Amino acid sequence: MGMTKEVMLLLSPKNKNIIFLDLDGVIFDSYDLWDDVVKELLAMANVDYTDEIKKHLWRLNMPEAELYLAECFTSQNLVFQENLLKSLLVDAYRQVSLMLKAYEMLSDLHHQGFLIYAVTSNYHDLAQIGLKSSGVLKYFFKIISCIEIGFPDKTEDFYHCLLEKENLQDKKIYYLEDSLRNLKEAKKCDINGVFLSNQDNPQDSFEHDFKTIQTLDEFIEIVKEK
Repeated sequence: MGMTKEVMLLLSPKNKNIIFLDLDGVIFDSYDLWDDVVKELLAMANVDYTDEIKKHLWRLNMPEAELYLAECFTSQNLVFQENLLKSLLVDAYRQVSLMLKAYEMLSDLHHQGFLIYAVTSNYHDLAQIGLKSSGVLKYFFKIISCIEIGFPDKTEDFYHCLLEKENLQDKKIYYLEDSLRNLKEAKKCDINGVFLSNQDNPQDSFEHDFKTIQTLDEFIEIVKEK
């Protein structure tokens, strides 16, 4: 049975307060997940997963990271199989853990009436698999993958496109991210960014002027203050 006109109107972004949430490193506790997948993949090419490689991959978006990993295979005269990387990631996201207090935060925001968008640099299907397997997909209105709508990364143009596509230009939006670069791009579109600090994140020591939180509980307090 389809939604009634009244229900669709109730769920319309025009009638809701909007939250954008990054997934990896914000909702998903996936830093180690990525390390494990890349380490396993590179081992097949007899390449050690060094700190240098790890730091380099941190600076890349998903398509760039895939190209870099392919070059690692090529350097060993091996053929890189994209479907192998995707298979490893699918298996990993089926078992992904949530960040501390992520479930409680999502439940709280949902019951307060916020419309929650997952805004990810990852593939849409991986995001959906992770959210579903961890039991929180029900709290999200939509999953927006920059890759799936034609942008390799979360750039200013991507955010403009997202706001236009969802008719959110006149909405006040709070956006929780663990990437300062993404927050700076979003700020150009008047999106209110909040930085989630994490000592495992190389960007954590960078200077910036975004509101910073240490735990997800603090994000709830920020949006309540609006």
